[in-house]
Amino acid sequence: MSDTERNLLQQIGPTVRAMYGAFEDAVGHPMPRWRVLHALHTLGDATQKQLVQRLLIDPGLLTRHMKTMEAEGLIARHTDSDDNRLTHVQLTAAGKALIDEASPKRQAFFDAALAEFDEADLAKATQILQALEARFRQQKG
Repeated sequence: MSDTERNLLQQIGPTVRAMYGAFEDAVGHPMPRWRVLHALHTLGDATQKQLVQRLLIDPGLLTRHMKTMEAEGLIARHTDSDDNRLTHVQLTAAGKALIDEASPKRQAFFDAALAEFDEADLAKATQILQALEARFRQQKG
């Protein structure tokens, strides 16, 4: 493995952590929590199992996020009437208002972060990251 390859892999973690911090500063909400709210905004109503699969998040971590967001009145949860093992989640009016208020900030954050890169660079970076993700998932089993 060359130093370039090693440095690329070692750079991913610090880059993600920096992005999360900058996102929270710009948008006003932590990115992991935002991802849950945004997924619910897109899906409308979803089970926690669907959210785990869509967001590739640990079920326990999702439950902790849900408890906090429910206490803040951003989401509502209810048990499936046909299968009490399933919990459905949806945004409340307050959750929808939060998404509506913060979405322009989110878009501005991503626009500013990527502004200096041309389409070819972004496409190549995306291709590399997707290939790495696929390889890591395959190695995991």
